[in-house]
Amino acid sequence: MARNNYNNSNNNAHKELLIRWLNDAYAMEQSLIPVMENHAKDAKDHPEMQRRIQEHAEETRRHAEMVKRCIERLGSSTSAAKTAVNKIMGQLQAISTGMSQDELVKNNIADIATEHFEAACYRSLIAAAEDIGDRETAQICEEILRDEEDMAHFLEQQLPRTTVEVLHEYAAAH
Repeated sequence: MARNNYNNSNNNAHKELLIRWLNDAYAMEQSLIPVMENHAKDAKDHPEMQRRIQEHAEETRRHAEMVKRCIERLGSSTSAAKTAVNKIMGQLQAISTGMSQDELVKNNIADIATEHFEAACYRSLIAAAEDIGDRETAQICEEILRDEEDMAHFLEQQLPRTTVEVLHEYAAAH
């Protein structure tokens, strides 16, 4: 997308909005870390899934740092209040399925939705960054987008097998 020729006040407004959206992405990444850590524990009987979720938790930590550097490079800082609220929400989400026998399936479905949500956020950030001529932020968001899409694909591949395994485990227990 070509950079538009906006006047200076529009450029400042566009940059300000991009920074707010980057702050949203930073807070989102921070809030997902405890969710993934909990989901990795829930997958203890499924080593491949557990390993990949743990890997993605580390990727998510790296994503948060990458986004934070973009925010700082643009002359701002992360929003402590937004991050704190989202971390609390992430912790609540992390325990929300913990008491059900089918938590692995519910986690898998929720994680697929989350990865697609994240991918959409990064596509939006790429478009905004490119529009204001911030190629560095766009490239960083493209890298993060690839990780989110890879994780979504992995989870989608796991869902049928996970569903059948949990279905059979449930039936055997009853």
